[in-house]
Amino acid sequence: MSDHEPSAAPEPVATQVTRFVPAAKVARFEELLRELIAAARGFEGHLGVDVLRPDGGGEYRIMFRYRGRAEHEAWMDSAVRHQLVGRIDELLGDPGGGEVRTVDGWEGWFVQPGYAPPAPPRRWKMAAITLAALYPLVLALVRALRPITEDWPLEAGLLLTLGVSVTAMNWIVMPALTRRLGPWLRR
Repeated sequence: MSDHEPSAAPEPVATQVTRFVPAAKVARFEELLRELIAAARGFEGHLGVDVLRPDGGGEYRIMFRYRGRAEHEAWMDSAVRHQLVGRIDELLGDPGGGEVRTVDGWEGWFVQPGYAPPAPPRRWKMAAITLAALYPLVLALVRALRPITEDWPLEAGLLLTLGVSVTAMNWIVMPALTRRLGPWLRR
């Protein structure tokens, strides 16, 4: 690549961590998890952390997202992360640290527990499913929320609509579509 060619923007990178937390240890685990999330936020390129919590203990799924591979690796290799994960391992009596899976781009929505494909789904398939899911969801939300938000500033209404749609996409729509369309995605 020459000095005059634009470089491609880095693709987001996410790590999904699955940990089993007994009911008796949930309160302490949640304290340590808050510390871990606060530490992750302090790293350059941090895009967010999603946590799927079971009721009363069980399997936690935690997704750490970063803007690019270099920022992600800085977090994963950091002393603070290793120290906090070590405290969690000690609490849970699990020195293996649970299941950890790292994915690039939008793949994080398309990876299910126990599914470790040799290659991620094709990007056009991920884009097609995302568009097919997001368009009707946002359209329905805009119409449903219009009576509430019609007097709001555009930015506030859009924030509410996007907040609801992103939440629904992450925890309801994409997991359901991924399970249902899994064979097609993996072909």
